[in-house]
Amino acid sequence: MDNNMSREVAVGLSFMFFGTAILYSLYGLSVSEGVNAIYLSSSNYIIPNLVSAVLFDWRSFDTLGECLILVNSVIVVGMVFGRGLFSLEFLKEAYGKKQDNKEQQKQEEEFEKTHTIDYGFTPLIKVLAMPMSIILMVLGVIVILGGHITPGGGFQGGALIAAAYILAILGYGTKNCPINFSHHYLESLETFGALAFMILGLVGMVISGSYLFNFNELFGMNIFPSPAGLESVGIIPYLNTAVGLKVLAGLSTITFLLTGEKVILGNIKDDN
Repeated sequence: MDNNMSREVAVGLSFMFFGTAILYSLYGLSVSEGVNAIYLSSSNYIIPNLVSAVLFDWRSFDTLGECLILVNSVIVVGMVFGRGLFSLEFLKEAYGKKQDNKEQQKQEEEFEKTHTIDYGFTPLIKVLAMPMSIILMVLGVIVILGGHITPGGGFQGGALIAAAYILAILGYGTKNCPINFSHHYLESLETFGALAFMILGLVGMVISGSYLFNFNELFGMNIFPSPAGLESVGIIPYLNTAVGLKVLAGLSTITFLLTGEKVILGNIKDDN
């Protein structure tokens, strides 16, 4: 049995095992009221939006944990599908023959011309992909900025913007994508979002002793001025923005890694 067949059998058995375990757990699941009554009956919310209050006032540690799960997902995808593992120089050194610099440079240029993978689709899809990507990005920004007064928020808005990036890549390919997020830019964006979320939580802990405490004023200044008739929402909009940047950068980084050019070892061996 070759390696591919063994891997497929292992994956199939894993799906069967975990699928059976999940179905068994769901079958024996008992639904209890839990903390729903507390969420719905309590009026001690700084923010009037129940969804945001649950996410950031009551379950802020859960939201922070979800961000950490996304970080781990990016790390795993980077380790498994990282562009460095598929670089021509690395594979040539590992599986190819030694050449002098001029010959190696010439072969690398030929390889780039003949083995470049274009994931772009037909012109019709390209014409539709860009306007839809722009609409998704604008909608994502609106969902993030309005998360404190609507059921939206950072996770939903960040996922929408990342979906716009994915759609643009599917339509135009990785080389000619009009929405160009470099790897270093995504790293900086993700780092900024994570640090902003944690720093805001630390400020709340300094003020009240509770991490991610939602506060309205700092040094006598209103944190997030609201229009007349709306209650103050505290740091929720800033938390939504930080989470949105984190989710946007994380999902886009995963897409960036998965759609990077892959070098097939068989072609390397054939070329040599």
